[in-house]
Amino acid sequence: MPVENLLQEVNIVATLAGILAGFAFSAVVQFIASNQPGRLTTIIISIFSLSALMFLYTLFAFVLIGMSTAELNQEIKALDGMGNWAFIIAFLGLIFFLTGVGLTGWVRSTATGIATSLFALMTLCLSLWAFFTAASAFS
Repeated sequence: MPVENLLQEVNIVATLAGILAGFAFSAVVQFIASNQPGRLTTIIISIFSLSALMFLYTLFAFVLIGMSTAELNQEIKALDGMGNWAFIIAFLGLIFFLTGVGLTGWVRSTATGIATSLFALMTLCLSLWAFFTAASAFS
């Protein structure tokens, strides 16, 4: 793959991971500031915190891959493993993020909880479908 294409891919993943990390961190801050004690709130804060950290790792890994690739002006095979793991961790972070979104409605009411859970589940199904459809193009 040409270096330019690789750098574009790295930048896209790093940007997306950074945006999602920001949203997850924002949810953590919002729930902490709401000062609503309870087990569900604690679980939601933990899930969004884990999601934010997973996205931050992905961001850091892809920035390092991009910097190294740009500096050497070639694809670095030794960093492929780190990129693969970072992408898997980002996908797990997305699953945790959607789980957190699905649970947030339950803090408000049962009806809102059902709605947010359904929306999160639909988004997860569509994300999994998109992921496996794209992955099947390489097999």
